[in-house]
Amino acid sequence: MLTRRILIATSLVGSMLVTGSAFAQDGQAIVGISTVTTYSADARITAVDPNARTVSLAFTNGATATRQVSPSVANFAQTKVGDMVSLAFEDRLTFVLSGPNTKTPSNRDMNVTVATRGGSGVAGASAGQAVATWWVTAVNPSAGTISLINPGGGEVRTYNVTTPEGRAQLPRVKPGDSVTAINSSVAVIAITPKS
Repeated sequence: MLTRRILIATSLVGSMLVTGSAFAQDGQAIVGISTVTTYSADARITAVDPNARTVSLAFTNGATATRQVSPSVANFAQTKVGDMVSLAFEDRLTFVLSGPNTKTPSNRDMNVTVATRGGSGVAGASAGQAVATWWVTAVNPSAGTISLINPGGGEVRTYNVTTPEGRAQLPRVKPGDSVTAINSSVAVIAITPKS
């Protein structure tokens, strides 16, 4: 019974996050575009959590982050604080392209927590979502790619559009359009020691 409640609560949380993203405005969102790209960076490891499979990193440009490490990274157990490494990242995003004259939602972080009490204790589920609008710099429908930049800063990244539905919509996307990221996941997929 408790497991069913957790599943229902988690489903409701996910639904709230997607529908609560303010896309039910006058001009409805056109489509979800799921993307994936890989990139690499050099960083010093500042913390390792083997139970959560995360590493905290200090990048050479001064930025810091904590990232999930993919189960496919075989040498994760040898990772130590202080190691200088080269990391490969897989960045998965889902974007919504809004129609003309549709106001995009404001950038924000949303977190929802649900708890339920059962006969033997309390269980809960928590979900978070960052909503951010990016700018389109280039689109290549035949290659199934879209190039984007986060207006808050960073470099232009080219993403592969991973779903047939998203690829079918690429001809509608133009440089200068805004797309809103409604789901994101960045994982470390390789760690190589630097000498």
